[in-house]
Amino acid sequence: MKQVRLLLLRHGECEGGAILRGRVDVPLSEKGWQQMSAAVESQASVCSAIYSSTSRRCAEFAQAFAAELHSTAALVSESRPLQAQLLSGLQEIDFGDWDGRRLDELYQQAGEHLAAYWQNPWQTPPPNGETMASFESRVNGTIDQILAAEFERLILDSDNAEQTVGASVAAGELAAKVWVVTHGGVIRHLMARALGVERAVGFYSQLDLPVAAVVSITVLQDEHGVCYWRLDWPSGRCE
Repeated sequence: MKQVRLLLLRHGECEGGAILRGRVDVPLSEKGWQQMSAAVESQASVCSAIYSSTSRRCAEFAQAFAAELHSTAALVSESRPLQAQLLSGLQEIDFGDWDGRRLDELYQQAGEHLAAYWQNPWQTPPPNGETMASFESRVNGTIDQILAAEFERLILDSDNAEQTVGASVAAGELAAKVWVVTHGGVIRHLMARALGVERAVGFYSQLDLPVAAVVSITVLQDEHGVCYWRLDWPSGRCE
C-alpha cells in the first residue's frame, strides 16, 4: 500500500479588504504572510513536492516556501531540486461578474442571488461565472494528476533505493507528503470528496475554513491502483 499525504494550505489574509476573491489577482498582506509562515512551521518540514495555484496570494508564498526548504539541502535530493509547481487547475472558482467586488455592495445589489449561490452553487451559478460542475471537474483532474505523479515518484524512488542498497524496500515505507497551496473553495471541495459528499445543499457553507488553515488528506493506493481517501482530523488553524 502506497500513500500520499496532501497538506492543503489556504492562503492568508489578502490586500483589498472585504471583496469576493475568485480570479481577481491580489497579493497577500503582511499579516497574510505571517499567518502562512506560522501555519507551515506547525508542520514537519520534510516534503517531496509543493504545488500551488497560479494566483499571487498562493504562488508567491509557495515559491518562497520552496526556496526556504531547498536552502536546507538535507530536505531534498540534490538530483531533484524542490520548486513550487504552479498549476492553473488549483485556482479558485471564477465568480464572473461578482469577482473582485466588495461584499457589502454585492449583498445590497444582488443579495438574494448571492444567498442562493452560497446555499446551492450547483443550481445557482454566478452571472458569467464558472459553474460548479466545471470547477469540480477542473479541481479533480488537477489533484488526480498530482496524485498520479506522486505515486509514480514513490515507485521510482523505491526502485532506485533497491538498486542502490541491493535490498527490497518494504511496501509500508512507500509514503510521501506534499504541500498544496490553494483556495478555500478548492479545499472545501476536496474535503467533500474525501468524505464522499456530492452536491449536498448547504454543505460548503457549513465548513469553517479560516485563512491560512491547513487541512490534511491522506490518499492510499493499493496494489491494483485503487485509491482510498481519508480526511485527517483535526485540521490545522492559524490565528
